[in-house]
Amino acid sequence: MPDSAIPPGGEPTTPGPTPIVVCADDYGASPATGAVIRQLLAAGRINATSCLVEARPWAAEAKALRDLGDAHRGVAIGLHLNLTEALANSFDARLIAPVASHIARAFLPVRPQYESAVHAAFRAQWNTFVDGFGRPPDFIDGHEHVHLFPAPRRALFRLAAETGFAGWVRQCRTTSPRPGLKRLILDPFSIRFAWEARARGLATNPGFGGLRRFDPGEDMASLWRVDFAAMGEGGLLMVHPGAAAADRAGQCRDQEARLLASLDLAIAVDARRPWCG
Repeated sequence: MPDSAIPPGGEPTTPGPTPIVVCADDYGASPATGAVIRQLLAAGRINATSCLVEARPWAAEAKALRDLGDAHRGVAIGLHLNLTEALANSFDARLIAPVASHIARAFLPVRPQYESAVHAAFRAQWNTFVDGFGRPPDFIDGHEHVHLFPAPRRALFRLAAETGFAGWVRQCRTTSPRPGLKRLILDPFSIRFAWEARARGLATNPGFGGLRRFDPGEDMASLWRVDFAAMGEGGLLMVHPGAAAADRAGQCRDQEARLLASLDLAIAVDARRPWCG
């Protein structure tokens, strides 16, 4: 299938996930958010979730998600690599920094010591996921897209190689026509990320959408419709449902959870039907 994130003249070597993936990020951030995401998965409103494994409730949250996954075989469970949020069990707190700092670092030469430290943190998160979930993740991505930047990107590919990872990795080049500052930053890094992933035999999602400002006033139904309409098979719509939280997503988590559960949104996207069930 075509992959819009390849450089001109490039060709994909592996297929992406199918059909369209509607992925709730940040599973494990809190028990309340975990419960909301599991409800949406069980109801077939979403078909994937990406896990933060360094939060304190991970062991219990992993078991609950594993039980749900056993009952709903169409659900994809991913590892949400973290370098931007200080969590209860963060492996190396010295690496945690706002995403703006990681963006700035992306334009400097990569220091081998830093790349090695990032790899160690990623390997610890991988081990925590496998210990809690009982198997490797179906896919890997990054909290606040940090996996796209040079040192984390190299650390991720090193992790994939040494673990024999056979799943897919998330690229974040938006395929919809919506403009936005985040696209100006993420699209170029995503092109490089997707190209390197395929060179290593790793599949990527050929479409991507769901970027937002986390402003409660955003019309998310319209935003999702535009992004969704621009995706082909294997695209990924990123969503952030959950309980209202004291983090960057804030009350937007509850807003998205209610919208994903609503009949109106289901009707709006029924023609492309990404949902499980």
